[in-house]
Amino acid sequence: MNMDKWAKTREKGKQRFVLVNGVLGWGIPTAILWAVLMEFIEPLENIWVRPIIALIIFPIAGIAFGHLTWNRSEKTYEKATSNTL
Repeated sequence: MNMDKWAKTREKGKQRFVLVNGVLGWGIPTAILWAVLMEFIEPLENIWVRPIIALIIFPIAGIAFGHLTWNRSEKTYEKATSNTL
């Protein structure tokens, strides 16, 4: 992990990180990819059902993903910075 980059990221705050990296960076792209792939694998009559459900569920999972990533990165950062002091 690049400690300088993380120091700048953490200055912007956890909420912004979770929104940008968890919801926008992981949740929405994953929802779109999943909905498209599932439509090829197992088409439904109503093409809008999966994308709507996916755009609800995956961003919520993205919130959890963002929090987990933040917490893991913070532990790594704290460990690295405490060793240098």
